[in-house]
Amino acid sequence: MEKPAFENVQLEADESIRVLQYSCPAFQSNHTWHFHPQYEISLILKGSGKRFIGDHIGTFYPGDLVLIGPNIPHCWISDDQQRENEMLVVQFDPLFLGESFYSIPEARAIKSLLTATRRALLFSQDNPGESQQWLENIRRHTGLARIAHFLLLFEALSQCEQEALASDDYVVEQSVRGVDRLTNAINYVKNHLHEEIKQPDVAKLVNMAPQSFSRFFRAQTGRTFVSFVNEVRITEACHLLATTDRDILDIALSCGYANISHFNRKFLENKKLTPSRFRENQRLKYGLLKASSG
Repeated sequence: MEKPAFENVQLEADESIRVLQYSCPAFQSNHTWHFHPQYEISLILKGSGKRFIGDHIGTFYPGDLVLIGPNIPHCWISDDQQRENEMLVVQFDPLFLGESFYSIPEARAIKSLLTATRRALLFSQDNPGESQQWLENIRRHTGLARIAHFLLLFEALSQCEQEALASDDYVVEQSVRGVDRLTNAINYVKNHLHEEIKQPDVAKLVNMAPQSFSRFFRAQTGRTFVSFVNEVRITEACHLLATTDRDILDIALSCGYANISHFNRKFLENKKLTPSRFRENQRLKYGLLKASSG
């Protein structure tokens, strides 16, 4: 396969919006690195793991709601210990409402959101349960009622806090090549985070000379292999800091850092705050901070 898998999103003859809900032991077993010409709204109902969208790498949890623009490669890789993963997805063609629709004053909020999806958007809501209700309303209805609930969804999303995921200079490549090699390299990094990862070893794994692999990887991901490995290590560390009580040194070692000072330096460079402060912020955000004694 010479490019990210093309997903042929097939709409029924009587619908303009596709809604599907699926569960699986691992999201990557259902969909690998892929793209499609349609917009996609994805809501995580169950499961956690790594999220790859364009040149973005992040951690996903239940309640995460993401809007992805056309032809942006994406995939979700579930954590190994997560055997119950469930997602609710809405897909729609860019101009199914008609090109002139986006020129009316009332559609400015929708147009602004869709324009911003070239970087993909993650939404934050005061009540995460509302996200599922919004998408369920679309799924349950048909005809004009479905369109009405779709528009109400975008009205609500336009008022939510938004985080752009892909980098500002990310450009969708229409002819991405070597997805098998890229997938193998990514999987190797994910499965060997606790070890020393050497670029020549990975190049050999995908049958490429080291220099060729270096150019190939940068062309496909927009980053060097070394920076990618560090980003995946930090992403895993963030997940462990947010969801476990493990000692920070133990987390650093399990993510492949030889010592705590190196880990702290790389974490600060990537997240702009220390690991301990990150853990505190995440626990406050998700209500996991234990009540202090006394």
